Amino acid sequence: MAFLSRVVSFGLASALFAGWGSAEILYAGVNSAGGEFAQQNIPGAFGIDYQFINQSAIDFFFASGANTIRVPFLLERMCPLETGLGSTLNETYFKAFQDAVTYITMNGGYAILDAHNYMRYNDPSMQPQSGSIIGNSTDSKASTTENLAAFWSEVAKRFVRNPNVIFGIMNEPHDMPTELVLTNDQAMIDAIRNAGAQQLILVPGNGFTGAQRWLNSTCEGCKPNAEVLTAIQDPLNNFAFDMHLYFDNDTSGTHEECTQAAPTNIIPATTWLRENNYTAFLSEFGAGGNNPCFQTLNNTIKWMEQNPQFIGWTYWAAGPLWGDYFLSVEPGIGVQSNTTWPIVLEPHIRSYSPMVRCGVSESRRVEGVSGVIKALEGCLGLTLPGF
Repeated sequence: MAFLSRVVSFGLASALFAGWGSAEILYAGVNSAGGEFAQQNIPGAFGIDYQFINQSAIDFFFASGANTIRVPFLLERMCPLETGLGSTLNETYFKAFQDAVTYITMNGGYAILDAHNYMRYNDPSMQPQSGSIIGNSTDSKASTTENLAAFWSEVAKRFVRNPNVIFGIMNEPHDMPTELVLTNDQAMIDAIRNAGAQQLILVPGNGFTGAQRWLNSTCEGCKPNAEVLTAIQDPLNNFAFDMHLYFDNDTSGTHEECTQAAPTNIIPATTWLRENNYTAFLSEFGAGGNNPCFQTLNNTIKWMEQNPQFIGWTYWAAGPLWGDYFLSVEPGIGVQSNTTWPIVLEPHIRSYSPMVRCGVSESRRVEGVSGVIKALEGCLGLTLPGF
């Protein structure tokens, strides 16, 4: 494809090798939310109920130095309710999603494919609580783990040749046995790899995949993510744990005040990642547009920059349909587009420039030139000459 020539070079290998000797953010950008909006209207109308990106906004973020856009979609729109979760897709919805992903990746960026469903399917009308938990054998209405795997197998086949795609396999599982999260996560990883896709996979945990509670139980009888998810296996070892972090009093991201101390709130998860030789991606975090929150965000991003366990971040959120949503950084429209973006986020992103342009970041760090080459081959599906 056209962008392959831009990402394969010995210079890139040198940059990766040098970066792994110290902290380096490989991916930085925003969520472009909207494909999951108006969940009560299924399938809904494009441009009214849902929309994935504004191309002009993507241009703006890339011009500012960002290289990653997380693109949420809704499983009930992608997989028609008549046929259920699986390999049969609503091709109209998929085409609109694919167009957004293509625009992002053909402009040199990474697109995170975000199944924004909380590990549930069949009734998104009252997300995050409604719908049947996928893989719950006691719920006759629930889709199975095999259904979920079949879905990701189909999607992976459709994006297998795009190295700038990142698989965000499930947004914020919660209130379910952590062992079931593990089972579903592993099934999705296996399906993606069996389809031949070698790109980075972001693996979520229980408890809304909250970084601040990674070592704690998040529901009655639930084991902590830290105790269960070490069993994850990826034959390519090209995954990172998907973590979210909000700073208001209930960590929901629905209040403008920041009361959670940063970076204290992610030190335990960072220690766990370091001790187990894992990496993580903070794919959602957001805070109000005020000075205490600016400081909180800055401290959080600086922590990630100083700790190589974190390979990237995407802020919540941009997107074409937000209106006056208090966390929106959509350029020219969003409430935070003239505050949080230029004051906190953009300066950090510009300091990373130029950013790496290949979807590689092994969950367990490789060492030496041979390890870097192996990582590149895993990303691109190529054997680089001379090695």
